This record gives sequence, structure tokens and C-alpha cells, in this order.
Amino acid sequence: MNLLSYSEDEAKLKGIIKEIINSTPGLKNVIIIDDTGITILSESKFNFPSDDDISVEKIGAIGGAVFTAGQEQGHILGYGNISLQITEYDKGFLFSLKIGKGVLCIATDTNIQIGYIRALMKRWAPIIAKILNSYLQTNQEDINKELKDLFSSDTIGMY
Repeated sequence: MNLLSYSEDEAKLKGIIKEIINSTPGLKNVIIIDDTGITILSESKFNFPSDDDISVEKIGAIGGAVFTAGQEQGHILGYGNISLQITEYDKGFLFSLKIGKGVLCIATDTNIQIGYIRALMKRWAPIIAKILNSYLQTNQEDINKELKDLFSSDTIGMY
């Protein structure tokens, strides 16, 4: 298995989300979040005003929580895992799809083709999942190594 570096993984993910957001009019945000709702990467067509309470991180965190709640609801009902979650609002849609160790969220206007967005997400999901799983796995291994190095350093014995 050939693991990519962080920068290669990140560059590939950035390229994919740029391609997604530019694929059709009506897309506002493409967000990749981890299972905890933390935004990993995002791309927006529009900048949010700095004095506004809207942020991509909030969209990602709330999208992750809603996705997790829907996933749990599906299990309680005996429906299994979510294939695709679509939330329709008065002024737009939020599409969420599980991608390996994360969730792909796409925020859109109301005048989009739902079938196209669904197909777009399904097309990119396996590719994003493969990169994301490698990215997060490598990241966790590095974090564990850093923690181990921190606690096994000679300076700890001085205390």
C-alpha cells in the first residue's frame, strides 16, 4: 500500500472539492468533516461576512451532528446505515454522505438538480474515502508517535 504524504493527500482532496463545487451552478459549500464534526477541508463559492455568525466550521459541525443523529435514527428503526442524507430548507439543501472516516457535506441553492448532486457525491465518495482514510490514519499514527515521544523523553524523569 502506498501512503501519500499529508501534503499530497491534502492537495488531492482540495482538487476534488474544487472540482465538485465548480461542477454546476447552485453549489455554495463543499465540506469534508471527520466523524467528530471537525472540518478537515472546505471550499466555498461565496465568502461569508466577517461579522456574520455563519461559518464553514459551524456548518460542518452541525452537519456532522445531524448526520450522526440520522444514522442513529436509522439503526433504531432497523433501516441500517444512511445512504445519503438530504435536508431541504426554504432557501437550499444540505446533502451529507458518509465517506470512510468522515462525511462529505454539500450546501446548495434550491434550484439544483437533486439527482445530479446525488450522482456527483456517489461518484467521488470512494475516491475521497480512500484518501481520507489514509490521511486520518497517518495523522493518528503521527499523533500517537508524538505522544509516545513526549512521555518517553528524558525530561520527564527530571520531575
